[in-house]
Amino acid sequence: MTRLTSSHKKQLAALLEAPARYRELKPVLEGYMSKTPYRRFNSFEGALRTAGLLHQLELKAENGQTTALYASVAPENWDPYQVARALCPGGYFCNLTSLYYHALTNQVPSMIYVATEGRRVKDNRRTGPTTLSDDAIFDAFVQPHRVSTHTLVFQGHEISITERVSRNFIGVETVRANRRVCPKGSRVTSLERALIDAVVLPHYNGGLATTIEVFRKGLPHASHRRLLDIYDGLAYVYPYWQSIGFLCEKVGAHDLAAAIVKEYAPRNKFYLDHGAKTSWEYDAKWQIYYPKGVL
Repeated sequence: MTRLTSSHKKQLAALLEAPARYRELKPVLEGYMSKTPYRRFNSFEGALRTAGLLHQLELKAENGQTTALYASVAPENWDPYQVARALCPGGYFCNLTSLYYHALTNQVPSMIYVATEGRRVKDNRRTGPTTLSDDAIFDAFVQPHRVSTHTLVFQGHEISITERVSRNFIGVETVRANRRVCPKGSRVTSLERALIDAVVLPHYNGGLATTIEVFRKGLPHASHRRLLDIYDGLAYVYPYWQSIGFLCEKVGAHDLAAAIVKEYAPRNKFYLDHGAKTSWEYDAKWQIYYPKGVL
């Protein structure tokens, strides 16, 4: 006979509603167990399973990594964005997911992007800029983009988890209300960081055509000073500011383009995307190569 009262069950159902990994789940259960007659954790966990308050689902990524999630709700009723948050609890929503959250794209993406931060990036503001040659940049950008293999499938959605270098979550904000897709309390890149990411990682943001469109939609609502501060804090090795300034000018954000010119000086020829070709069009002001017909 179960020693969980109807009140216990109701409270636990609400407490465990969102899926979570076991390492996040266990402290929650241990904290609640003192409110029940159970004193052995294994017995308490077994009672939850018997009462149908602890469902389990194992998800396997493309790279072979398996993660088990738990919730009081049956897995077929889990929200894919809650699942993405549970798979990456210390991370944040980004890329096309962030663009959709900020209403910058009309696409209803089936891919959900979340990111974690790992090793710390070298801060070029303290050590001085890295010297790059035009040949080295071309060799890097003639290659295709790297694509994460940490991708899981759930209810018709693909959840892509990428590990970024540690930049102290610059330009990442907390979701204050359940709006659009990202659950309340989760984290998402700000409008300004989302615009920067769309330039740096166009393949995770719907491609160059989408990047250009989100610049048209997003720049009138973005803080230009904040965008520049975030960009400076990200301390990129490659001069993505040339791509940002070039796109700002093309979509009519001339004030921001002028501010970028004022703060940075081009030293290298650069490329708007990977898969670069010498046959691309060239903009001498921004020293940017870009695919024909993209603008």
